[in-house]
Amino acid sequence: MAEKERRPFDTGLRGLAARYSRDFLAWLQGTQAVFEQNLDPVIIAQERRADFLVRFRNEQGQTRLLHAEFQRQVTEAGPPGERLPFRMAEYGLAVYRRYGQVPQQVLVLLQPAAAAERLPDTFEDGGIRARFRILRLWQLDPQPLLAASQVGLLPLVPLMGGTSVEELLSACVEAIDRRVESTQQRAELLSVALLLASIRADRAFLTAFMESRAMFDLLRDTPLGQQLLQESELRGELRGELRGEQRGEQRGEQRGRVEGLRQALVRQLTHRFGNLPDALLAALQGVTDPERLEQLLDAVIDASDIDAFCSRAQLP
Repeated sequence: MAEKERRPFDTGLRGLAARYSRDFLAWLQGTQAVFEQNLDPVIIAQERRADFLVRFRNEQGQTRLLHAEFQRQVTEAGPPGERLPFRMAEYGLAVYRRYGQVPQQVLVLLQPAAAAERLPDTFEDGGIRARFRILRLWQLDPQPLLAASQVGLLPLVPLMGGTSVEELLSACVEAIDRRVESTQQRAELLSVALLLASIRADRAFLTAFMESRAMFDLLRDTPLGQQLLQESELRGELRGELRGEQRGEQRGEQRGRVEGLRQALVRQLTHRFGNLPDALLAALQGVTDPERLEQLLDAVIDASDIDAFCSRAQLP
């Protein structure tokens, strides 16, 4: 079965782990492990790609393999062959077939959920048994990573436990700024940190965070930076329209303000998503509360498509 298209933070994590292989090895296996080389992660037979696969030497000088997977969502539905324990066992056998050694395996879970809490660390069926280690990031203390010398692990901090995502992201950014001199390296690490933070925080928060720390210039050339910059500019345009309508309200033109807000809302929806359904236009025509219209304008910015807007706004 071909591997499904992965979201940007999956690609970002793979790239981060590949570039900072020694840092991830030290985290997952201990500082006594000696890195030897990155291995080709493509599992041709399964048309899949392992997230992290390296060869290392342990304390006894023995050569071993380490395989890690990063997973955001955990599901207990579907056939057994699509569930994570089976997939980890499948990866292990594929690596054994290719490199002649069963790897030590770690599954790193990114997002808390009931299914993630219950996930077993073993696949067992009949005489087949494969065991792997599970790291649930939200259960881990971020302080060891913030204090360690492995800067490649810092982008994981926003998904760890103990405090709010804002405090974790702030601590992560401060550590990167303090310990990384290269502008390009800082941009790469911060980009992945913000991508991972987007699992826990919405776009409006990330945009405000970047604005408050003047990070747009540094991250302007990254995909997330470009997207958040566009949303920030759009938010500014909307706020400008709101200020104009507020001046009308001060002149006592409440009806004109409501109509102006409605027109701005329809204009932005059409600009982003094309022609609007008649049912939606009729529903918007019935909205006469200016505060409600302001909320709908904010919902336009965070929506990925017209269905997401309608769902968030509770409109037909």
